[in-house]
Amino acid sequence: MGRCTRFRPLPLAAGVTGLLAGCAMLVGRPSTVPGPGRLDVPQPTATQLGVGGTNPNPSAPRINQFVAQVNPPGRRVGADPYGWLENLHSARTRHWIAVENRTAARTLAGIPQRAWIRGRLAQLQGGGLAAAAGDVVVERGSYPGPDGTRLPMEIAHRRGLPRDGNQPALLTIYRFARKPEGSLLEPFVLAWLEMGGVYARAEVRDGLASGGPPRGAATLPDRSIAISDLFAAAQSLIDRHYTRRARLGIYGRDFAGLMAGAAVTLRPDFFGAALPTGTWQQYRQIASGNCFPPTLISIAEHDGNIRPWEGYELAAVLQAKQVCGHRPILIRVDRDEGPEERSTARQETAADELAFAAKWLEARVPQETR
Repeated sequence: MGRCTRFRPLPLAAGVTGLLAGCAMLVGRPSTVPGPGRLDVPQPTATQLGVGGTNPNPSAPRINQFVAQVNPPGRRVGADPYGWLENLHSARTRHWIAVENRTAARTLAGIPQRAWIRGRLAQLQGGGLAAAAGDVVVERGSYPGPDGTRLPMEIAHRRGLPRDGNQPALLTIYRFARKPEGSLLEPFVLAWLEMGGVYARAEVRDGLASGGPPRGAATLPDRSIAISDLFAAAQSLIDRHYTRRARLGIYGRDFAGLMAGAAVTLRPDFFGAALPTGTWQQYRQIASGNCFPPTLISIAEHDGNIRPWEGYELAAVLQAKQVCGHRPILIRVDRDEGPEERSTARQETAADELAFAAKWLEARVPQETR
């Protein structure tokens, strides 16, 4: 039986990226983003955070020579160099998908934990969920949003897990009044917990559907309330000594997957790994010069809930902007053509995502912990 707790409130400042103007590394007026006080006070952009800039309104922009080479002056601001990926059936797009799938498959196959994860997921799918959940604790409580509103959150982990701020953790979110159906303790989650991980699921408010943004937030971009709540939920896991940024991953499918992609582009410094499905166009307008976390984008060609190019273009943008070559940006695209294929694809996707998270968040399969 889960135990109920109240989470200690702490405010969170979330940064937001700005577009490069020519080869400028820092923008003069970053977009308004939520802060710990008034919501209309500008905060440093993700690029400024990445290069150590603390003044959100510098008198003169810094120039990063590497960025000047990969994003030369004269390029039209706002142009979408990856819009051709929206032509899903073109030869160019099909070739790009094939190359990316081969790269992802080769990389994921080389992760040692994947074999155990794949076998364990098959076992859990076949039954035995109750036995696997026997020593799992599910804490049902709340976390403080940026404006002080308390929002529901569930945290699952194995009984006796050390609260030393150093455990691998995955966070996912769901929209206000649209809590996912079914049990939190599905095979994906149970396999992660058996590797010593923490799994958290938090509610966020959708600025487009929950009665409008809070006072002072009229100039914020769409879905900014949900983004702010997401970062507040992530910070609460750190504040409660479950994990730290380097071992915290952001994960999601459908809406949560698009939100995960937005979170990575806005604050690439906040997560140790990311497992999104894509993101909306306004969040793909990111600045160069950032060290993005290892990212695995998983998407299906025929997923009716999101448009596949929202994942394709996010992958292409992150790959082009990444300056930390040792951190991969991968995308795996499933054909997802029939019921049997969809079931198989979902199992393979789960195995790949857990293996990727295990590698970059340093989770260990049971044999490695003995």
